[in-house]
Amino acid sequence: MPHGLPEAACGDVLRSLLGAALSAHRGTEAPPAWDASAPLDSLERLHLAASVNTFFRLHETGSEDRLLMLRDFDDWVAFVAEATSSTSGLAFQTSGSTGAPTSHVHPWAHLATEAEALHQRLTKVAPIERVVAWLPLHHLYGFMLGVALPERMGLHRVWVQTAAPPRLHAGDLLVTVPPRWDYLARTRPDWPTPMLGVSSTATLAPATHAALLGQDLPEDQNLPEDRTGGLTGLLDIYGSTETGGIATRWQPEAPYTLLAHWQRHDATQLRHSSGAIVPLLDHTAWLDERRLTLGERYDAVISIGGVNVNPTHVAQRLEALASVATCAVRPTSGAAPRLKAFVVPAASEAEAAADIARATAQWPAAERPVSITYGAALPRTALGKLSDWSA
Repeated sequence: MPHGLPEAACGDVLRSLLGAALSAHRGTEAPPAWDASAPLDSLERLHLAASVNTFFRLHETGSEDRLLMLRDFDDWVAFVAEATSSTSGLAFQTSGSTGAPTSHVHPWAHLATEAEALHQRLTKVAPIERVVAWLPLHHLYGFMLGVALPERMGLHRVWVQTAAPPRLHAGDLLVTVPPRWDYLARTRPDWPTPMLGVSSTATLAPATHAALLGQDLPEDQNLPEDRTGGLTGLLDIYGSTETGGIATRWQPEAPYTLLAHWQRHDATQLRHSSGAIVPLLDHTAWLDERRLTLGERYDAVISIGGVNVNPTHVAQRLEALASVATCAVRPTSGAAPRLKAFVVPAASEAEAAADIARATAQWPAAERPVSITYGAALPRTALGKLSDWSA
């Protein structure tokens, strides 16, 4: 994958992108797999063509309108795959859970460089024969591990479009997100050997990480009783849609080590191998020129189920409802936090509750408050600062 995508890889990325774009346009849950035979009206076709044009940067070819003339999915795949040989890279969007979605272009050369760096880091622990990607491919993390790495390194790859992963084998690299690793830690008693895993988008709970490696845990962890061997290694990647992968670690208590294409520039910035200077999104403590530990983000973003969410943004969306006078949104406590809200109704609690239920039914799961408390005023301390409340 030095420049562009072959048709098979392009087809998988398109299926992932189109399924998500159509569900967002309709306000429905994303289907497990894209149905190319599903009927589309003219407005939906325009929306999907625009989404594909933006992601693949087809405007650089001057032939972006051709998508509107092609009716068959396979024709879209062939056209886009050919076009990627003439484009500069791919434009990945942030989720929109932290505010308005923003687009970030990653040049083909940068994608290839990161794929090589990750492959180098992974194969120091175990060989890889096949990559199994159990996550969307149109997000940067999914594309990097599920498409760019296997294409660049000549590995077999499988994209999981079903509710569960396929049969796994020795030599596999399983790539997925923290909530699915949590599930696998509780339900899978053993793993092929050797086999690696990769997690990103949020930090795994230490108990989950230990369980996946087959390490002993306290009896109250609710794990399979017949648990035997664990993964050979589970790599945690630190990065973002804006930057791509920055650093990795193999153990939750270990510091992160920069990938080969990054260097420390100063306390708050990195230098990419291309020469670009990139700001870090989190408070960091540097142990040396290659290793760092993370503190809180500079913004108010938190991770909910592996998705970055800004509680202030969620509160603003709730306050946009006419029946809500004001509100506060915070994460719940526990190892797997969700959002909770305290709402001051503009008039009646029943009206506010009904409006919130209708609105949040269309929101991504990570943004929906799972507990809503109603009251006449937001909870505050004696000094007037917002305080926490019992969900």
